[in-house]
Amino acid sequence: MSAKHPTRISFKKKPFRRGRKPKEGRPQEILAAAFEEFAANGYAASRVEDVAKRGGIAKGTIYLYFKDKEGLFRAVVRSMIGPVFEQLIPFVENFSGSAEELLCELQARHYAHVVRNAKARAILRLLIAEGGKFPQLSDIFYREIIEPGVTALRQVLEKGEASGEFRKTKAKDFPQIVVAPGVLAVVWILILGDRYRLDLDSYMRAHRDFVLQSVKAGKRPAVL
Repeated sequence: MSAKHPTRISFKKKPFRRGRKPKEGRPQEILAAAFEEFAANGYAASRVEDVAKRGGIAKGTIYLYFKDKEGLFRAVVRSMIGPVFEQLIPFVENFSGSAEELLCELQARHYAHVVRNAKARAILRLLIAEGGKFPQLSDIFYREIIEPGVTALRQVLEKGEASGEFRKTKAKDFPQIVVAPGVLAVVWILILGDRYRLDLDSYMRAHRDFVLQSVKAGKRPAVL
């Protein structure tokens, strides 16, 4: 009588079940559900299990990709508007046009990806409401969005000074001033919405004229 062979353990992958979505798409599904949850209920009130329920995903699956709720929020910021800001500094350094053209291009991108972007505005609304209670959220936004944006603007102003297009101005020390009207537009939309709608096309042109008149060589704004 022959001896029985020991049971062999198969390491083959389980067959793909009909209706199950491929794992490659899971992070995007999770981020979409997380954004909706954060936007609807705020950071404090949102729970990982709520994100899972909203996305039809097992809670444990979320933890396969994200360490905790803070990590999930960081990934949401990166996925929504982070890629634009990650490429800003390389874009500025490789731009072959004039400093004025570059400044106008950065402004156009800011309006397209932040001011006119409802998802970006929702993130800003959350930060305004809860950044004081959760400073780590503000730190995430600063590192991912503000810091590269400010650095890129400073490089543009320095480029303009070096080429003689722009006069020397304190705006180089505080590039936030250059983008401030765009931030105001976001706050206006968040607070006043459709009831007092801004004509963003005209507003952006006025913003551009204001900045260029302030920094271009030979232009001296009136002293108040």
